Amino acid sequence: MKSIYWFRNDLRLNDNLTLNDAIESSDELLFIYIQDTKNSKETEWKFSRMGRHRRSFISQGLSALSNKLSEYGHSLNYYSDDSLDRLLKLVDKFEIDRIYCESIDAYEELVEEKKLRQHKIDLHTTYQSGLYLTDQIPFSLDELPDVFTSFRKQIELKKVKPNKPLSINERINRIKSIIDEESITFEEKIKTYANSSFPISENRFSGGEDKGFAYLESYFSSNKPSTYKKTRNELMGIDFSTKLSPWLACGYVSARQAYDFLLNYEENINKNESTYWIFFELLWREYFRLIFKKYGKKIFHKHGLGFSEGEVVHSPENFELWREGKTSSNFINAGMKELNETGFLSNRMRQIVASFLVNELACDWRAGAAWFESQLIDYDVFSNQCNWAYIAGYGTDPRGGRHFNIHKQKATYDPNNLYQELWC
Repeated sequence: MKSIYWFRNDLRLNDNLTLNDAIESSDELLFIYIQDTKNSKETEWKFSRMGRHRRSFISQGLSALSNKLSEYGHSLNYYSDDSLDRLLKLVDKFEIDRIYCESIDAYEELVEEKKLRQHKIDLHTTYQSGLYLTDQIPFSLDELPDVFTSFRKQIELKKVKPNKPLSINERINRIKSIIDEESITFEEKIKTYANSSFPISENRFSGGEDKGFAYLESYFSSNKPSTYKKTRNELMGIDFSTKLSPWLACGYVSARQAYDFLLNYEENINKNESTYWIFFELLWREYFRLIFKKYGKKIFHKHGLGFSEGEVVHSPENFELWREGKTSSNFINAGMKELNETGFLSNRMRQIVASFLVNELACDWRAGAAWFESQLIDYDVFSNQCNWAYIAGYGTDPRGGRHFNIHKQKATYDPNNLYQELWC
């Protein structure tokens, strides 16, 4: 059987359930990645959906993935195209019997899958980007709690545990690789990220599966997990948080791999409130994925999940000032300049600048979410959209959103002006 394996946000070979299924069932495989041309188009807010930072980080990971596939005698075929059109062309050109890919349960990605099936494509998908597989979730989507705490308590009460990570199916050594001469190169020039808290121009922070796995090994070989809760709200530096989100967002490592390292750390080194908090954050990530499953494209509506019906206003002028780091607050400007120059921002600063946009500048939260999508190297549609809705009061926060006191945040997290002076 001839198959396509379509890499999406799972740019790794290990702990890739769908890839293992494809390898097990196929005699010949065409490995592909498509940079969809919609990502280079302008949003309704007048900027590209994917900026240079994420393109660079993905480019690094694709190069690493190509090298890993070559170790098994295979090639990665790369395209810049409309995903549906390219897939249909490849099916015809190589007489493909089946397409395999991970399932991404967000609106646009599900539409792509639906259209493929409408073209009578034999499409095999597996949800694999979270901690748990679909059949491990202990309730139906209709019963999914609309408050995270209720969800967390149910998971912990029923002792739901992630599966152990899987290695690549050894049959990859025995199947034939299909090579497409129309594949293009995917090199992206990497600028210097000297001041970044996730400097992708440095070797150990470069994108790719091996770099991601090495980072997991390094992080969980240190004492950082034991102090995570104390340091997680710091604003700058490579040591203040786990830094797992970029690796997870591109699928260079899986959530199950991260949890497995955490579990080993707790069993063999230390288990405390900080290590629990790492699991807590992974669980939030999981919860947002399930919220998407439950509510679909509703999360993109101006009133989000519809629990609040306040007026959503927007000032294009204020939005541009925020986006360019030219507001009346140098603290906010520092955060926006860091984001624009590095593609990364601490979780604390993300919340602060988001609150400022919505509450002080009276702008549409969806515009802020779109700018984060364009800039962040760790952009993840689930976490990004749900966190913005949460801040604006249109998500799963039972308190109706978060309004941060900027002066208090500045005094608490940058009392000596070190962060502000670095970026302003």
